[in-house]
Amino acid sequence: MSEQNPLLQLENIKVAKKYQNLEIYASTLFPGLIYQIQGPNGSGKSTLLDVFAHEQTIDKGVIYYEGKSGAKKQYSARIVKKLICYIRQEGQKYKKTPLATLLHAVKARKLSSALAYRTVMGLLEDFGLQDIANRKTKHLSSGTRRKIGLLRVFLQDARLIIIDDPGFESLDDYFVKKYVSTLKKSVKQDNRTLVLAAAQSLARYRLIDITLSLNKGHITRVEKTYQRKPNTRRKK
Repeated sequence: MSEQNPLLQLENIKVAKKYQNLEIYASTLFPGLIYQIQGPNGSGKSTLLDVFAHEQTIDKGVIYYEGKSGAKKQYSARIVKKLICYIRQEGQKYKKTPLATLLHAVKARKLSSALAYRTVMGLLEDFGLQDIANRKTKHLSSGTRRKIGLLRVFLQDARLIIIDDPGFESLDDYFVKKYVSTLKKSVKQDNRTLVLAAAQSLARYRLIDITLSLNKGHITRVEKTYQRKPNTRRKK
């Protein structure tokens, strides 16, 4: 990790919110790594994700993107936002069909209409969702809508992927296992950065490299879970 240049850095960030202020002394996101922001409800997870995504105005501090300072306007937040795939906790808001929703997600890649269609349908087939491609999203279950939203990460050409509560516990095992495997492969092979937020640990999915524990707007612990070795000793 030390040989990599950071994708995103926060220094002395302060955000004043009505219910929970956010104060981050320092936080760094590296390419090729998967982070979990863990903390109870109201701890500031969603606000921190909004800061990462450049969707939250900060009251104090500096955000660096690839070493360039946002405070000094050395990079364009508007351009950076196009390199971020942000899946919010509230889930899928589109009223279109899953096919139309995912075609919209792939639009920025400027594929031909035929190739975009084949790409999206191929993704739906891989996850066993081809039968609902043309159903109205409002007629789908909340779990299925969540699946469609999560699939966007494989279609957008994003350097940074942010998922606010993936909700794996409410989805079927087949989808979760395939999604986690495919997502991890995408991050590692394409050197992307992935940040997930959840109240509970996601370690059991063997997906997380680094966990940041957040409480009352402060990062209280950083755990490098990818360095943890399995316990192979037998109990006496």
